[in-house]
Amino acid sequence: MRSAVVAAALAIAWLPAPAGAEPPGAAECHAALDARGVDWAPARRPGIQIPVEVRGRLGPIAWTSSRGKALVIDCSLAVSLAEAGRYLADLGVERAVFSSAYDVRNVRGTHHRSKHSFGLAIDVHTLEGPTLGSIAVDRDYEQGLGDAVDCIGQPLTRGGAILKIAQCQLVRSGLFYLVLSPDYDDAHHDHFHLEARPWRDRAELRAQVPAIH
Repeated sequence: MRSAVVAAALAIAWLPAPAGAEPPGAAECHAALDARGVDWAPARRPGIQIPVEVRGRLGPIAWTSSRGKALVIDCSLAVSLAEAGRYLADLGVERAVFSSAYDVRNVRGTHHRSKHSFGLAIDVHTLEGPTLGSIAVDRDYEQGLGDAVDCIGQPLTRGGAILKIAQCQLVRSGLFYLVLSPDYDDAHHDHFHLEARPWRDRAELRAQVPAIH
């Protein structure tokens, strides 16, 4: 009985706002996108609290779908990606290729909705730049590196180093609730999963200094 009540409460919490009504926190989140120079437009997708369609770069990074889809995500995730773009740009990244962003589905092997269903997660497969070429998670990520003291460890390849530094910076930036890599499980063997909290639940952005010193 308790689980049914909890499930019902969660379902209600993720109901979209009535037509014409602005979800709580939307004005503040939209202002955060504007302050970061993001070209965006309002969108409507079932399950997303503050849906936006990103029409240009997020910070210095162009985000491209490997499936040819528009990037429609929760405003909270868009702000995190825009803010995190400086870490990727410092590594020479100009473009990030993703597969899944908004995608209504369950977490593999469970009956729980993935945060993709709410526009709060994105799966990144490839980082690209004129001096980098194309660095792919499935090909270049070196598993098992780093620890609680030394996040990066000792990568053997340039691609492995770029990906590990990017991962450590994204983790330590405080901009994401989860950053999952091939080290997490086999389901993430070919991508980084970046997940943000809903705008109403997140603390003030903390990435005012580089995440790795």
